[in-house]
Amino acid sequence: MKKITGIASLLSLLLLCNSGYAQDKNNTLLKDFNNPPASAKPRVWWHWMNGNISKDGIAKDLAWMNRIGIGGFMNFDAAMMTPQIVSKRLTYMDPEWKDAFKFTTKLADSLHLEMAIAGSPGWSESGGSWVPAKDGMKKLVWNQINIKGEQKFTGALPNAIKTTGTFQNIPFFDALADASHAVTPPEYYQDIAVMAYKLPETDKTLTELKAKITSSAGNFNLTQLTDGNLGITNLLPATTNGENAWIQFAFDKPQTIKAITVVGGGDKGPFGMFGDKADTRSIQTSDDGVNFKQISFIPAGAVLQQTITIPATTAKYFRVTFKNPPPPFSLAAMMGQDTGAPKPSPGTEIAEIVLHTETRIDRFEEKAAFAPASNVNLKGTPSTPNGIALTDVIDLTDKVSKEGILNWTAPKGNWTIVRFGYSLIGITNHPASPEATGLEVDKLDAVAVRAYFENYLDQYKSATAGLMGDRGGLQYMVTDSWEAGAQNWTANLPAEFAKRRGYNLLPWMPVLAA
Repeated sequence: MKKITGIASLLSLLLLCNSGYAQDKNNTLLKDFNNPPASAKPRVWWHWMNGNISKDGIAKDLAWMNRIGIGGFMNFDAAMMTPQIVSKRLTYMDPEWKDAFKFTTKLADSLHLEMAIAGSPGWSESGGSWVPAKDGMKKLVWNQINIKGEQKFTGALPNAIKTTGTFQNIPFFDALADASHAVTPPEYYQDIAVMAYKLPETDKTLTELKAKITSSAGNFNLTQLTDGNLGITNLLPATTNGENAWIQFAFDKPQTIKAITVVGGGDKGPFGMFGDKADTRSIQTSDDGVNFKQISFIPAGAVLQQTITIPATTAKYFRVTFKNPPPPFSLAAMMGQDTGAPKPSPGTEIAEIVLHTETRIDRFEEKAAFAPASNVNLKGTPSTPNGIALTDVIDLTDKVSKEGILNWTAPKGNWTIVRFGYSLIGITNHPASPEATGLEVDKLDAVAVRAYFENYLDQYKSATAGLMGDRGGLQYMVTDSWEAGAQNWTANLPAEFAKRRGYNLLPWMPVLAA
């Protein structure tokens, strides 16, 4: 009974409070709800699509925003397969475009509309046509040769990997690019160091093991599959019976394999829309070449090359299988602009398959930040008694002549000489109009980032006739979404690493490549 009485008293108090609140016409909260201040009004995105803008359209848009209670806008100069619908297209930052933007700024200011721009043309992320190649986002690259010790080596360094793209010499490809104004990014390369490390005696190449190659179809050989050239592929044709296609390695006697590297059949697609595709690739073994058992799936990675460790397995036959792939991705189809029936994929393009007799770092490509990745530590790298001692890693940079000739006598053993450098990823700001599309700026280079934004804001200072910042008009800049990929190198990274970590990065560089 006491509980009921207490609840009734609480309800009576609430009703009295609500009654008083409703009768108080001067209540601040009620007034602000009926007539929200500018700080509480919603903001909207306002896209200028590929120059389809006019002063008449601008005036009507801003008048509508003001009339319905919009507090401001974020202007994006963008383009995504956008046809021309105005009589005269205005080109980004040309005089007529600037005149239209100045008109926008003055009108927005007079209507007290908060005004912002994106961090770059398009909506991702901070790049443009004014970014020079030296200031683009960078990746680590390497090329290597193997030599025998106790012999004088005099010869040219391995060729530099200058290809612009996300990994090694895999060419740049942007599945989300607007084909109507696809931009071919430039090349840029600089050397970092020349390092050598001694291989464990148990680390044998497939050539040394005399592996024999066969496949379900197509034309493959050991050189093509193990030469390190990821830019050249061969087609493994799709099967017609629904079974998996395959490439097989056969040995004269059983061999123990501990890891595998595959380049092909592992593309997650734009935004990772194809997922891990964990069951699309696998490695199988056999002792007789007839009866095979599966050892491990090879999941798709965030990088086109995927290295995984497998349970150490001894067998005479190792077979890598591939499910028939889905139809090729089409941006036009995704946008509903191509409604034709998709053509089936002819098969899987394969650039590289390498079986390793010694342990490799599981998914090193993602752990070395060649792409944004998740769950890379769910499967650790097995410990090995045959690791490479730090004393067996030697910096040879000062032994290379100006002409790129190395003179060195290696100690006893088998050695790998690695030429490390850096080149461009090639990612551009998008989706932007062609005139405004260029390299994404190096996010790890403070000087390059400052130069980018000073140039960008100077453009808008001109376009607004100075009506920005503390003078009113254009007030804000927004960075919307991160679609610039990943980078793992910048020119001053070794110095910055030493300053922050207290030791030299160079002797550990081989870890980033294996």
